[in-house]
Amino acid sequence: MKKICYFINSDWYFELHWVERAMAAQAAGYEIHVISHFVGTEIKTKLTSLGMTCHNSSVSEQSMNPFDFIRSLYNSWGLLKSINPEALHCITIKPCLMGGFFARFYHKPVIMSFVGLGRVFMERKLNMNIIRWLTLHSYKAIFSNKKCLLAFEHEHDRNTLVELTQVDPLQTVVIDGAGINPDIYHYSLETPHDKPVVLFASRLLWSKGLGDLVEVKKRLARKGIDFQLNVAGISVEGDPDAIPLSQIEQWQRESLINWLGKSNDVYSLIEASNVVALPSVYAEGIPRILLEAASVGRACIAYDVGGCQSLIIDEYSGCLVEKRNVGLLADKLEALLTSPNKRAAMGIRSRERVENKFASSLIINATLKLYQRAMSAGGY
Repeated sequence: MKKICYFINSDWYFELHWVERAMAAQAAGYEIHVISHFVGTEIKTKLTSLGMTCHNSSVSEQSMNPFDFIRSLYNSWGLLKSINPEALHCITIKPCLMGGFFARFYHKPVIMSFVGLGRVFMERKLNMNIIRWLTLHSYKAIFSNKKCLLAFEHEHDRNTLVELTQVDPLQTVVIDGAGINPDIYHYSLETPHDKPVVLFASRLLWSKGLGDLVEVKKRLARKGIDFQLNVAGISVEGDPDAIPLSQIEQWQRESLINWLGKSNDVYSLIEASNVVALPSVYAEGIPRILLEAASVGRACIAYDVGGCQSLIIDEYSGCLVEKRNVGLLADKLEALLTSPNKRAAMGIRSRERVENKFASSLIINATLKLYQRAMSAGGY
């Protein structure tokens, strides 16, 4: 039985975005291994119960320490040698670098998934400029492996990396996000409310745009337009971009947000909402929350960055706003809040786009074909 090894930083991210595809690969006859930083035992136990073999890595998601990177590189290579997979699937920058060099050295097939290019390609600080330069030169070396394939969630990221690295476009493929199962995320009509409900559900990072939504809430209140801003979020410890919990609590005291904490039932929160908003400036793939909302039939509003523009067609299936243009964000959200029929029409079109382009069955089939291609003789 051929082995596929997933190498990813975060266990929760694998559970949220990749388990369905890993299970499909397992059903197709592959033995599945997962290398990740497992926090606690819950996710590891779940994956093990599904028949996957889990390996704990020492890769730190946030650390910029080069010595930590070298130590993690050494440990990861030891793990990969012991697993000896027929194909390696690396997700996020550090696993792509570590696993990519391993695959190049040992002539292994490797798939590198770029789920958004991340803050390394977004920020222009000196330390990020250095890291970006090193990363790009590392990528060029890794991409010379003829058994290396690059998977992107949208064309913008593919075009950017092709231009920056001069990688052969034949090595690249676009698979439209993580996919969503429309048979689980059912379409539903909006629930009537005394005042409209806007949902923000994401990691609590400034770059995800919650601060801009709070500002919009203030601006619209001055115009006599009120709405409830429901916030469900995941705290990110040790990240300089993290929104402090004290700030969240202050917004709650000022009635600017309705703080829900971490939720294990985002589907119900989407059903109870009228609009789902994610004004993120982060270099996104296709955000999961927007896929889920589109499947349920909710109008979405987001900044025109990354994969948001792949999912949302402006003024057709939702609203796209120029990045950091808070005034336009307020205007477009006002139009949605005051136009129930417009929201309903956008929700129907969003659902249709999910069924025709972003359904998980389509994403799974494309991923399995990618595995077959990666392990076929002769590379790409």
